[in-house]
Amino acid sequence: MEFCIVIVLVGISFRVRWQLRRISVVPLVALALLIPSPRQLFAQAQVSADAPTAHWRYEPDAGAVYQRGDVKWTLWGFAERYWGPHSDAVSADSWRRVRQGMEIELPRLNGSLRPALVYEVDVTNNNFFRHGRASQAFENLYLAIQNPQDAGRFRALFGENTHIISREDNLSSGNLPTINRSLILEEHGSVNSFGTQWGVEVFRRLSSRTSLALSAQDNRGSLNTTHPQYRIGNSLAAKITTVALRDTVRPRQLSLGAGIDYTRAIYDRTFTLASAVGAQALGGATATGNKFTVEGDMAYNFMVGSHQASVESEIIFSDFSHSLTDVSGGYAQVQASVFDDLRLGDLDPFLRYDVVRLGREVTPGAAVQQAFRAGVNYNLPYAAKHASVHVEYALNGVTGPTSIIPQRRSFSEMRVELRVSASRYLRH
Repeated sequence: MEFCIVIVLVGISFRVRWQLRRISVVPLVALALLIPSPRQLFAQAQVSADAPTAHWRYEPDAGAVYQRGDVKWTLWGFAERYWGPHSDAVSADSWRRVRQGMEIELPRLNGSLRPALVYEVDVTNNNFFRHGRASQAFENLYLAIQNPQDAGRFRALFGENTHIISREDNLSSGNLPTINRSLILEEHGSVNSFGTQWGVEVFRRLSSRTSLALSAQDNRGSLNTTHPQYRIGNSLAAKITTVALRDTVRPRQLSLGAGIDYTRAIYDRTFTLASAVGAQALGGATATGNKFTVEGDMAYNFMVGSHQASVESEIIFSDFSHSLTDVSGGYAQVQASVFDDLRLGDLDPFLRYDVVRLGREVTPGAAVQQAFRAGVNYNLPYAAKHASVHVEYALNGVTGPTSIIPQRRSFSEMRVELRVSASRYLRH
């Protein structure tokens, strides 16, 4: 499969060079092989006299950018390491993510669309430097056809990318407001849902306020799994988002979203409940068959005096047909800026409540998991939002039948996380 992708990319590179006579074959072949070598990618070969001079620049919200004519090459990367009391689940002193990515925007086609190649690897996955297939480190790898000025207006992609209901956890920014996403989203990962998938996605802005996303993917994973799957259509999803309120006089904005997902043929899986920060296993129930999910979310950004603040929430309901399992839950979060200054840094405290209800028709009662979370995001002084410290505390509680929850208990967790990124940490 990987070899076929390379062959297709090489063919595209010859076609584009033949038509435009502005881009050499060597750069596009190198990009097809995912070798980000500036000397090879942008060698001067048969460049027309009127072509703009190639140059590097740095964009704080994107990373390192190299541009020559209508070709743009963007490189980014970020790393996250956390510390805290050790648990039975995963050591708290570890690298959570070390990711590097690239996007190459190729010359426009007929002036209205632009092809692009995107990849992102996580070298903390699967002991990347020790054993296993190198392709298991891919978090994203896809070909896209998109709007030449703004991919947010239109993008159609094929390959490996995050599910459209994932709240963008796998994107390059690393700008999660908490150490983990909401519990309900994290725990759906135990049934191979809402994570990295293989297939087709289409994003289109319907108006200045509304956008639509559609996807046909395979929830069983692809390059980054032990046994890759390259099928399309096992997971079908759609999501619509709209800006219900936008006020520029008193800066504020209310965004609403609604999504739906239908995933077939889930076998031998368990929906696992896990703690909010340390991901300690708390219990679970069999979750098999066809899964039907509905999701809704909102985000309200506003000003309190001269300080930015936000309120956001999300709810999800899923039903698994064969195991007769249903799960529902969501979260609500409040976050506000205390100060934002080059010399002092940028400090945002937050409060958050998560809840998950897990039950089966064949089991009396249901398990209820709750987490009260609090913490701060602090972009360090003179770091221009490229280095930040995140401190988070969570009080976990879980109750329910012993068939789902072996032990009713309440306990606390805390983590301190350092984040360093080539692009600025801009909070949601």
